[in-house]
Amino acid sequence: MIPLCVPVSSLPMLLGIGYLPSRIGPAFWQAFDAAAIDDDLAHIAALGFQAVRVPLFWADFQPQPARIRPATLDAFGRFLDLAHQHGLRVRAGLWTGMWDGALWWPDWGVLPAPLPPSWPLIVDGKWVRWGRVRHPCTDERMLRARLVLVHELVAWYREHPALLGWEPLPGFGRLTAALPTETAMSWLQSTVAALNEAAPGLDVSVLVAADALEGRPTLWPDEVLAAGAQPGLSVATFASDRRRLPLHTGWIAFLLDLTIALAGRPVALHLAGLPTDPTGGTGMASEGVYYAAEEEAAVHLAEVLALARQRHCPEMWVWRWADMPPSLWEQPPYDQAHWRRHTGLLRWQGNAWREKKLVEALRSSLAIAFPSLEVDSEAYRHDPAGQFSRLWTEYRRRLP
Repeated sequence: MIPLCVPVSSLPMLLGIGYLPSRIGPAFWQAFDAAAIDDDLAHIAALGFQAVRVPLFWADFQPQPARIRPATLDAFGRFLDLAHQHGLRVRAGLWTGMWDGALWWPDWGVLPAPLPPSWPLIVDGKWVRWGRVRHPCTDERMLRARLVLVHELVAWYREHPALLGWEPLPGFGRLTAALPTETAMSWLQSTVAALNEAAPGLDVSVLVAADALEGRPTLWPDEVLAAGAQPGLSVATFASDRRRLPLHTGWIAFLLDLTIALAGRPVALHLAGLPTDPTGGTGMASEGVYYAAEEEAAVHLAEVLALARQRHCPEMWVWRWADMPPSLWEQPPYDQAHWRRHTGLLRWQGNAWREKKLVEALRSSLAIAFPSLEVDSEAYRHDPAGQFSRLWTEYRRRLP
């Protein structure tokens, strides 16, 4: 069992969780249910979380390049009010964007083309098999449309006390992977400038995917800082396709220390999924993914929370609030990536939501020591693949 000692909420590190409503999932803004959301947020706050991270699906807020949907804008305001009532802060993913492994995109951002899209693509709740996505960082229509939300939504809610900050274009690293560094930097700098002008005092965050560090990410963590944003590390907790390291806290410690060294300061840590056995039983592996038993997942989460505190992470984000309800299992993207159905702190059992044993980790106070990592940032940038392999080999030998 996990020792229950110091509540996470008493620690200076901000603890947040990715949020979609437990009853309707991605229909968040289309079928806004204030009563159900209020129940969710009350439960989230009671568990000791201080913040929620939510996607502002671009098509839901902006049905046309130059038009905002007033009802959705009002729904976001109502959501902020509810969060504030429960003492929760909100980080909003603007122009979402990549979420749950797919690109949720407005129809006006797709060109008809006899080619498959570059990323798994969802438009109007359906998979799109053929069509070219207008790139959000280079296409003139998308660049102009970006500013509409800044002027109409960001500026309108800039003084709301629940707002923690913005995450522009969730999936930024993946969406910009093929772009020149100068283009990605220009987009991020201009975006941060526009957000800061519209809503001074709110931070802007950008996630760096762990697997990008082994090659050459579009922007290094210190380049994200130079653009005026705060870098965070997004790391999978369940498996590595190459290394097969499910629930390996030492692996996460290595990646976090590497990111901190490359940023020159502590960074936020985001766990990208922690799927559990759908039946609540023992762990199992399927299609390259490890579905953990709830108790072992809880131990792992407690260890990662301890790691984040030791490394002075300003924020730690758990993914996510609730499993997908069975009624949504056959809808995109959950009809294909089955493990994404089961990554919440709650699971559907019988006819009600039940807390998984994972919640025990939120009240834990483990004392675990991880080795430190010495990184020559300059040498690393010249040979990321070679340096990554060498550093991990050395680090692994020192793990307890």
